[in-house]
Amino acid sequence: MLRRYETIFITRADLQSDEMSSLIGRYAGIIASMDGKTVKVENWGKRRLAYPIEKMRDGVYVRIDFVSQFKVVSEVERNFRIDDNVIRFQTVKLSDKVDLEEIEREIEDARKREEDQRKEDQRKEELKKEEELKKKETVSETAAEEVETPEESDGKESEAGDENVAQEASSVEADEKRAEEE
Repeated sequence: MLRRYETIFITRADLQSDEMSSLIGRYAGIIASMDGKTVKVENWGKRRLAYPIEKMRDGVYVRIDFVSQFKVVSEVERNFRIDDNVIRFQTVKLSDKVDLEEIEREIEDARKREEDQRKEDQRKEELKKEEELKKKETVSETAAEEVETPEESDGKESEAGDENVAQEASSVEADEKRAEEE
């Protein structure tokens, strides 16, 4: 008789992401190999433990929602006990009677939601990159406007220099005329 179960297990926090993926895949594979159906797998990520377990303060929480017979639960829990990466686990029976058609619809809906979420995340990431590019462009344009080009600065300096030379020349001429008159 098929029943619906939920298993939450905690793994060591120092596992690499590929090791974590293979660990989750291993337990989902045990369920599938014994004619069970995995409805949903959720990796809740690294969290602080309520109390230290085996001198560890953090752990990675994973939830597996599945439909199977009780012998599958026994096998999964047996493997949890053997695995050194799993530090705690708990399995809860969610319901006694399961409609397989309803479960199939739920699995399909979950896949669609995950795909929609993935597309939404990609769209947000693209928008974020576009905004960053626009910010960089406006900053570089503003900086270019503030900084004078060498041609502009040379022209201003030469004009100022010409005016100074002309003033000096006229004052020298005025001094010479005064000197001649005396």
